[in-house]
Amino acid sequence: MGVLASPSFAQHEGHAGMSDMPADTLATAPTSPTRPRSDSGAIADSLLSVCKVHVSHSVDEYSTCLGDGIAALSSAGNIALAMGTLDRIVHSDPSLILLGHPLAHALGYAVRSTPATATRLLSECDDRYQSGCYHGILQRYFDARMGLPLAQSVLLAPCDGLRGTSEQFRLFDCLHGVGHGLMMYHRYDANASLKDCDRLASDWDQRSCYSGVFMENNMGARLQMFADERLGMHRHSMPGPSVVLFKPDDLNYPCNATPARYRRECYELQADLILSAVKQDYRKAGAACDGAGTLDLVRECYRGLGRNASGAAAFQYDGIKKRCGQVSSAGIPFCYEGAVRHLAYAPSELPRGVAFCKSLPEGESRSRCWDGIGLQVGGFFSDSTSRQRACRSELQSDVAACVEGAGLTRSVSPRTGP
Repeated sequence: MGVLASPSFAQHEGHAGMSDMPADTLATAPTSPTRPRSDSGAIADSLLSVCKVHVSHSVDEYSTCLGDGIAALSSAGNIALAMGTLDRIVHSDPSLILLGHPLAHALGYAVRSTPATATRLLSECDDRYQSGCYHGILQRYFDARMGLPLAQSVLLAPCDGLRGTSEQFRLFDCLHGVGHGLMMYHRYDANASLKDCDRLASDWDQRSCYSGVFMENNMGARLQMFADERLGMHRHSMPGPSVVLFKPDDLNYPCNATPARYRRECYELQADLILSAVKQDYRKAGAACDGAGTLDLVRECYRGLGRNASGAAAFQYDGIKKRCGQVSSAGIPFCYEGAVRHLAYAPSELPRGVAFCKSLPEGESRSRCWDGIGLQVGGFFSDSTSRQRACRSELQSDVAACVEGAGLTRSVSPRTGP
């Protein structure tokens, strides 16, 4: 069973035409899949065979070929099949593990949706690959409406259908994806995108959206300033040459030029740009974080270094410790806190994060690590019982730090059984 990568699935193709369509008549991907997920093994083998010729040219060509093939599946409404195919591809070729997120973005961006179908299509995604599928679908949703008025109903439609369920993390992922999508809609104007985030209902909704805005800002900056390869992913609207997303001579920009309300979310992600500018020198990056201003913002910047350390180390604990160990002694605990939030980005990844924290000796670094677990747990689960269960550990100090991070008021006993 063969699936050939086709130029028709390059996501930026036809962008100008889409923006001229009325929002309520935009075409949408089928909401019922036409192929079973069980086909994923055969399709993955076929794609790897077709695309292997590109390996000798560049990683970008190889991943673009794979991304286009997977996007062909999701654009036809076979989103779960596309995700399963991506699983098999990464399992078959471990060199692609760090490209899982961009490839999930690509398969999401291939999905066309309307206010009436967005929630249903998003529900076919899950939290694998740092939720790239959600982000991509929402980028396409807003990208297709560029140049049209953004009605409140259009802004709210994708995520409102996810409210009232126990899956709080899906709602976060959706709101974060809205931030990515607003950057498409506003052609990388972060200020305009943040103002639209402020149209959302609650402070939590708004801040979830801010994080997507700044993540997309950084992706655009890395393409624009550091010539990062596209890696089969961001083939949608790109920042124009006149848009200033980052200043290499000012490593705290744009955060230091952003209104105070938005700076926390900005500094959570600023390390992405700082590390690119200093060629992945964590000592220099830590020194740049020290210039963030307030202690809270400095710590957010260090947490961002930890998130990058986890990604650069391909989730391997020794690599994380080596990178975080290069920053100041005061910054190391917060670097670990950021790293574990990346390791345990989604509910299914909590065991990996817990194991990392348990690998650290008792002390401030381990406590900060467990605080990071708690912060994730607080975002994953809305009920105290689930939060308490996730915070169990053999050491009371672990539990106390996790409970604090998760926002629990009742104490949780150390785990006594397996």
